[in-house]
Amino acid sequence: MVEAGVRGQFTVMVALAGADRRSLDTAAAIGTELAGQGLRPLLVRAGDAHTLAGVAGVVLVGAWGRPWARAAASRFLHRHATVLRVRPLWMVDAAPAGDGHPHPVPAPDLELPVRLHTAGTHDGREWAAGLAAAAVSR
Repeated sequence: MVEAGVRGQFTVMVALAGADRRSLDTAAAIGTELAGQGLRPLLVRAGDAHTLAGVAGVVLVGAWGRPWARAAASRFLHRHATVLRVRPLWMVDAAPAGDGHPHPVPAPDLELPVRLHTAGTHDGREWAAGLAAAAVSR
């Protein structure tokens, strides 16, 4: 188990693929829980993330039922595909549970090891615990 002081050295990027209220609320909740777990959350718009240097893991948040969120996620995944093959990646659908929208297509196409989740089915503590474990095990 990695001590809390060491966890503070790990930055987890929470990248927003959409600016809708649910995505913003989901990203904020994840960031708050990550900070509570001793990690350093970095909240950015997916289009503004030019590098993943210094980032231990990535959470990509969007409402995948919205075309512009899927497009922003696709661009992000393609731009950072090489790095994302060796870093933990979570894709979070901020839409309510049961909406049934598919995640952006590039994840399977790029063969990225991605964990897919719907925000409505998990609470922030579960996210933070999984992210903390993955970030410190790298």
